Parts: sequence; structure tokens; C-alpha cells
Amino acid sequence: MDTKKTIQEEKLWNILNPKKSNRDFKITIRFQKHLSKNYEKAITIAKKNKYFMDQGKGDFYKVFVSFYPEDVEELYQIFELVKNQETTKIYLNNKLIPYIQDLWLFLMWFYKIK
Repeated sequence: MDTKKTIQEEKLWNILNPKKSNRDFKITIRFQKHLSKNYEKAITIAKKNKYFMDQGKGDFYKVFVSFYPEDVEELYQIFELVKNQETTKIYLNNKLIPYIQDLWLFLMWFYKIK
């Protein structure tokens, strides 16, 4: 299925089912191809994710990887590999939210404490 179509369907589902979507939040990291040794590691981890989607080719290749709170370890691994790239974007339930990196990701790290 097309990545854009999947994301649009998820957005529509969130609008139509606000109680469930607000209870089950999902963090999505989108990163693009870049010349870094961390890129290949991030791709390897991302392709193992059950919510992996990709789009484009060549220099315009984008990877979308989604995580729920129970996937916090994998989220942390990928985030640490791609966080310094300009083209990395983070979404909460498929929406760009202000301060997502400073607030929502910080809250996700509490799930790492066991």
C-alpha cells in the first residue's frame, strides 16, 4: 500500500475515533537518506519494525517507522541514530506537534524504566 495513502487513512481513523486514538498514542519517526554511518544501522533496525513504511527513491528515499509505548527500546535506538539529521521529523499520531522532541519523547523514555 502507498505510504501517503496509509497515513491519510490513519489520520481519518483518528478523526472518526477520537476516544481510541487519544488513548493509544503512536510516535512515528521519519528520516531520509543521509551520508552517515548511523543511517545503515537505522535502516536495519527500521526494516524489522512491523510498522515500517518507505517512500521515494535515491536521495528522496524516506523511511517512516512507528512505535507504541511497548516499543520504547526500539524507538530509542532509532532516535539516537537519526536525531541529529535536519530531515528527521517526529509525529504523534501522524501529526507534527510543537515540542514533540522535548516533551513527548521525554515522556516516552519513562517507559524504559522497568
